[in-house]
Amino acid sequence: MKARRLNLRGRVAALAAMAALLATSGAAVAQAAADRPVRGFVGIGLAGGGDKLATVQWSNGDTTNIKAGGLVDFRVGADVRLGESPFSLLASVGWFSDSANGNNGSVRFERYPLELMGSWRLAEGYRLGLGVRNPGDGKLKGRGAASNLGTTTFKGELGYVLEGEWLFGRSWGVALRYVGEEYKAPNGQKVDGSHVGLRGAFYF
Repeated sequence: MKARRLNLRGRVAALAAMAALLATSGAAVAQAAADRPVRGFVGIGLAGGGDKLATVQWSNGDTTNIKAGGLVDFRVGADVRLGESPFSLLASVGWFSDSANGNNGSVRFERYPLELMGSWRLAEGYRLGLGVRNPGDGKLKGRGAASNLGTTTFKGELGYVLEGEWLFGRSWGVALRYVGEEYKAPNGQKVDGSHVGLRGAFYF
């Protein structure tokens, strides 16, 4: 696809603004809920890695690769503290997407992963997590000038997630994570979707 490129940072900024709006509106609730055994959370992050699925060429000659391990990760879930122990369970559903958008077309790889993770509080404000992840089926789709790409479904296979999180204040967390996962292409070929990501979260 050859197209004039739209600003990726604008899309990321819009998602960040949405997360900030949720955080602001829920701040009062978070103060009261900080000590509850069950808290909700919203998170947004950026990730990179995985095999290349498509390459988009822009009108100025630049290219953008769509990868199985990128890029924008938005999720909502629940954080359940297990009594007075240092352990918690986190369950979440996410929207994970890598895309290239032009004024006459777009290419997007999109999926909705589910995660269940156990977390261990190492010290005040720090915890480690290990869990299972179902990435869901990923759909690679081209539109407009890229419609010749059509829609290809990649079957997601059960993977795992490792995470280290720094909790600060009463409601905020920043996590560095590694996700190991694979997809299966329609021809049966394995596609690596493993990636490293940085995620921020607001707990309420």
